[in-house]
Amino acid sequence: MRHVGWFLVLAIGISGGCATEAPAATVPPPPPVHAETLEPEAMTPTSTSTAEILANRQSDMRSETSGRVVAVYVEAGDRVEAGEVLLRLDVGRTASAVQAAQAAVAQSDARLHQAKRERDRTERLVETGGLPEQRLDDARDVVRMASAARDAARAEAKLARRGLTEAVVRAPFGGTVVERGIEVGEWAAPGSPLLTLADTSLLKARVLLDPREALDVAVGSKVEVSAFARPGETFTGQVVRVGEVINPRTRRLPVEVEIDDPENRLRPGLVARFTVETGDPKLVLRMPLEGVFERFGRQHVYVIEGGIAHRRAVSIGSVRGGFAEIKEGLSAGDTVVIKGVTRVVDASKVLVVPVESVTASTTEQAEEP
Repeated sequence: MRHVGWFLVLAIGISGGCATEAPAATVPPPPPVHAETLEPEAMTPTSTSTAEILANRQSDMRSETSGRVVAVYVEAGDRVEAGEVLLRLDVGRTASAVQAAQAAVAQSDARLHQAKRERDRTERLVETGGLPEQRLDDARDVVRMASAARDAARAEAKLARRGLTEAVVRAPFGGTVVERGIEVGEWAAPGSPLLTLADTSLLKARVLLDPREALDVAVGSKVEVSAFARPGETFTGQVVRVGEVINPRTRRLPVEVEIDDPENRLRPGLVARFTVETGDPKLVLRMPLEGVFERFGRQHVYVIEGGIAHRRAVSIGSVRGGFAEIKEGLSAGDTVVIKGVTRVVDASKVLVVPVESVTASTTEQAEEP
């Protein structure tokens, strides 16, 4: 009986200990986020596209006549002026052809002069009755044929003299020799490539823009140029020509842009991104792109109301400089989360902290909201 009593006392003690109430679970604090209240701001609409930077003018010079190259006066990279002699072809055969053509002209002139004298003599004899009228018609026909032969000989001589001119290749404009495709002693046939000349005093580009964004772009509109080969550098330009027809293959609007590069930092052939102003400034709502996230195939943001973050679908427009234009879904005065969206749960509390604040937690210091 004594042992039974001890068991009862022990059982009562154990049951009493189990009945002690467990401590309440600790509620985690709301996540810290950075927020911003949206206000309308003036923004100029733009359209962006990628294009190749081109020289102002470029000429792939080819031979217009045949002949052996006897002299080349330039090398790749040389600067030349308009009209400067670049190379010469052998003119020996061409000069002989010119002499022969000039001789043919002299002969045709003599035949025409003789035919005219014969016609004049025949006219006098016909007037006096010494010859029939038919002889005068024949004499006049001879003059016409001699005149035509003289004109043909002059044309041949002009063509031969042109060969002398074409044997001396001159620069059609001032620029830089990009490529030299022939050497002294080589035979140049008509159409043979000789030199490539480029005028790089002015750089331009042919940019294809989305007509939904750039249909009203005007001549003189400002352009921002970012060359991929010059990261971190921004150049300016302006629209100098706007296409009248949408490109049927790309369905884009072509515009020609001139680039300002006073320090010669760019080169033809580089690829750059062109941001073209397409209209007058207008008031829009913008927010950092970091605060926009995708859910269910749509763009969303978190709007803070009374310390509670609510997910809201939005429609964004142009994105520029890390900021997104909000076209639908938000209004002026809305406070949105701009950093720390990955910490937020829809319809939950958040703690808005200044951007410059530093949290005490080591983890939070390593990962800024």
